[in-house]
Amino acid sequence: MESAKKIGMLAELEKITADKENSISENVIRLIKKEGINKLIIPKEYGGEQIDFTTFTDMVKTVGFYNLSAAWLTYFYSLHNCWVAYLPKHRRDEIYQDSGLLADILAPIGSAKRVDGGFILNGTYNYVSGIKHSKWCAVGAVVKDQEMTEQIVLVIDTSDVKIVENWESLGLRGSGSHTLVIEDLFIPEDLTFKIQDIQKKSQPLEGPFDNDYLYYNVHFLPAFYIGFPAMAIGGAERAIDEFKKGTEKRVRISGESEKASPRSQRVIAEMMMKLQAAKGLMRTYIEMLEEDTGYKYDPSEYKAIRASIIQSCIDIAQKALLTLGASALIKGHPLEMIVRDLLAIGTHVTSLYEDAVDALGKKLFGYNSGVRG
Repeated sequence: MESAKKIGMLAELEKITADKENSISENVIRLIKKEGINKLIIPKEYGGEQIDFTTFTDMVKTVGFYNLSAAWLTYFYSLHNCWVAYLPKHRRDEIYQDSGLLADILAPIGSAKRVDGGFILNGTYNYVSGIKHSKWCAVGAVVKDQEMTEQIVLVIDTSDVKIVENWESLGLRGSGSHTLVIEDLFIPEDLTFKIQDIQKKSQPLEGPFDNDYLYYNVHFLPAFYIGFPAMAIGGAERAIDEFKKGTEKRVRISGESEKASPRSQRVIAEMMMKLQAAKGLMRTYIEMLEEDTGYKYDPSEYKAIRASIIQSCIDIAQKALLTLGASALIKGHPLEMIVRDLLAIGTHVTSLYEDAVDALGKKLFGYNSGVRG
């Protein structure tokens, strides 16, 4: 938690520059590495801390209180160690012992052609968060053979590909989610895996491996997405904090102290209750994961909880800004940035509220939700 606070506070100090340059700074990257956060989610044989999901999400939430772009990347740079844990052991040894950061975009956007010893990969991948600072990246692709079509994930060395710096967004500008262009790149077979295999059994296809590893005994994709609602909660906590500070020193033209007004008193109470409900859903999500070793819950249940938490956090931040007034709208004001960043989190494909409630409704009436995680 102390490491997360250090990272968040540094990122907050540099938030305006990161917003302009569309990337957190090398200073923040160096601090993430120095504090060992990028190595947090690795098996114990490689020095992993063996933390639980509550500690992991608390860490992400803590960074998010100070800066959501930094929380996004702190979450990803630690999380992405989990897909390395499904590679063959010699590849795990290679990547875990390397000091490079990890990125990914697992959606099957690229096209892979099977050749002797591996695949030839082509594809243009948008929204690859933190790619400028990453040594390794996992990308999804479709393999079309004569007999069948399948989806795979391929791990690349980013020095072998082109990075197009074109990230211009409303929120999460510091995430540096640029575009990756891959042309006729050979990927060895042992640097590939199938998400479907992990979904069937959340363990490597070959041993030896650490049976106690955090991601080997859970429903993989819901566990993979756990940081999105956690960072949103951190942003909502900060939004309430900023609202309280702003309201305490706000005086209306009439001379009325705004903190004495039933308007703002009601607003902060409603926001606080909504935040507590979001935190309760976060605890429920973690409890579901911890007991879901046999895929007890449908993926739509996880998705609906994530999306509900994030939507509640968006509502809190928007309410805080709209009630506090134009003073919070100035470029660089914490509330202005939090609203933009939370909206960006809400647009992530795993966080879309309308998609999530639609999927859960299908499941509740006995239809296939179509959700993988």
